[in-house]
Amino acid sequence: MYKLILTNFDETLIDKDGIIPLSTVVLFDELRRKNIKIVMVTDRCLKSVLDYNKDFTICDYLITSNGSYIYNVPSQKVIYKKNMGIRIVKKIIKNYFEKADIYITNHKLWNLLNKNHHYFEFDVKQITDIDSFLEENKTDIYKMDLCFKTLEDAQGCLKEIKKLNLKVNLNLKNKDTYYDIEITNSEISKLGAVEKILTKEKLTWKDIIFFGTDKTDIPLLKQVGLGIAVANAVPLVKKAAQDITLDHNSKGVEYYLKKIF
Repeated sequence: MYKLILTNFDETLIDKDGIIPLSTVVLFDELRRKNIKIVMVTDRCLKSVLDYNKDFTICDYLITSNGSYIYNVPSQKVIYKKNMGIRIVKKIIKNYFEKADIYITNHKLWNLLNKNHHYFEFDVKQITDIDSFLEENKTDIYKMDLCFKTLEDAQGCLKEIKKLNLKVNLNLKNKDTYYDIEITNSEISKLGAVEKILTKEKLTWKDIIFFGTDKTDIPLLKQVGLGIAVANAVPLVKKAAQDITLDHNSKGVEYYLKKIF
């Protein structure tokens, strides 16, 4: 029997309205009472996902900013964090301030550094004094997003950043109305974050069932005991998964868990 349930957050666990169904919350509570750990992994900042736990705790760990930040929800303790490094952040801002809408993620929220077009729909703060913001948050920047209107611009930027030889992870996402380049410290990954939790909980990869949707989920799908793709996942994710469940609007995570527990 699986001892840890790991799930991606957006477009996997929550529906199109940004809601975790009540029946899924109830199921998670029942499973946690059986000592099964619930872990959510996301590209969001900590506070954005932690708010879903404010009424009562529905998970044991949150892995945020694509693995840059790990938080133990019941104990309210940070167990790992790895910032981007202020030198790298400043270099990216210098090179792309006029070319892209730049969002910087600390553990609280997204911060928009330029322009007024909000691609992100929630938890966004417009920064007017960039120098002061960077000084205040120099050790608390875990992820950057460079947003573009066209794929051509995004791909061009991706090539340019690679030539800078910065120690970063780069992930290009198609967000329907825009294109997003996610940037994190090269030393972090979702896989590495989960491994830290496994060590802490004295579990193995075979103890995990994982639900994924994004191409950054593929290493996890291949590593865990049972890797499941939701029906709305990208084709590469479905190919890497051992099975496919319903989409996120049809409570795919809940549906599959009820089949095996």
